[in-house]
Amino acid sequence: YLRLREWQDIHRQLSQTVKLLRLPVNTVAADHRTVHSALLTGLLSHIGQKDSEKMEFTGAHSARFAVFPASQLFKKPPKWIMVAQLLETSRLWGRIAARIEPEWIEPLAPHLVKYHYSDPHWEKSQGAVMANEKVTLFGLPIVASRKINYGAIDPPLCRELFIRHGLVEGQWQTSHAFFHANLQLLAEVEAMEHKSRRRDILVD
Repeated sequence: YLRLREWQDIHRQLSQTVKLLRLPVNTVAADHRTVHSALLTGLLSHIGQKDSEKMEFTGAHSARFAVFPASQLFKKPPKWIMVAQLLETSRLWGRIAARIEPEWIEPLAPHLVKYHYSDPHWEKSQGAVMANEKVTLFGLPIVASRKINYGAIDPPLCRELFIRHGLVEGQWQTSHAFFHANLQLLAEVEAMEHKSRRRDILVD
């Protein structure tokens, strides 16, 4: 009964706030993701990633916590979770828990996430320098690895890789006449070197 009264009070307070701010009311009930994303906005420091070997979670800044035994998620914890409360007794417990997906987090926390880059390389099929991007929030990998265009991250390095691989090695797929003229000239010089058995005509 007390929990029902609590929900009624919350509903009344939210309804009054919506009317006061003149916010539009949904005509269709929100789905699981919409509701939990709204809650997640205020609980970004209360998320956790399940340990693959233990019945516990790694939280923000490497904190370790377990789902409270009374929770429906205690026996079958999901891979990612958010909790409304972190209660410390004999150990750290997460209470009022809900399953979340890591891809929900990044759009809600652009000011908090950190980006890490590795393996910048020229990719012929893309005609650009690509790299692997990892996204973390409070140390948690919300995006383990994704391929991104590295051009805006490190322009000088991208220019160097483009010249080396795209232009010099001829890996740039383009219709520009100057590029194909250069390739033709290189081929002619290499043929001349081969014919004359010299390796000093083409300057590296």
